[in-house]
Amino acid sequence: MTIRSFKPSKAKHNRGLLSELALSADPVSASTQIESGFDPDFVSVVVTKSKIASRIVGKAIGVDRATITRHAKGRRWEGKAAVRAYMGARLLDSVLSLFDNDKDKAEAWLEKPAMALGGISPANYAKKPLGQEAVIDLIGKIKNGVIV
Repeated sequence: MTIRSFKPSKAKHNRGLLSELALSADPVSASTQIESGFDPDFVSVVVTKSKIASRIVGKAIGVDRATITRHAKGRRWEGKAAVRAYMGARLLDSVLSLFDNDKDKAEAWLEKPAMALGGISPANYAKKPLGQEAVIDLIGKIKNGVIV
């Protein structure tokens, strides 16, 4: 009789989007980063690193195209805009983690209406006050098997 032992494959170590953007997941450190603001090209960097379509990134951050264009011309992301930018990056980090960095599945989920969000897609819900936090909370519930 042959006895076999289980040898797990080496786990893929996927750096999360927050790490790729050099953003902290720790609230204290993140607050310091937010207070310092973000470079004008922050959204472009998020789009490049996440590989998620810019229109969806804009929705996740909760800003329109004109605001993104204004910032791209040299205006730093500061104050409330920096908070929204950070939370949008955190939301995208969470959804990419949920789908093992499969950007196509992440984009499809973000665009599909969710019953838990009143029939509104997560990307559109993120534009509401506290919407980003609600979507991140929903992702956490899904990851932990909570029926929503």
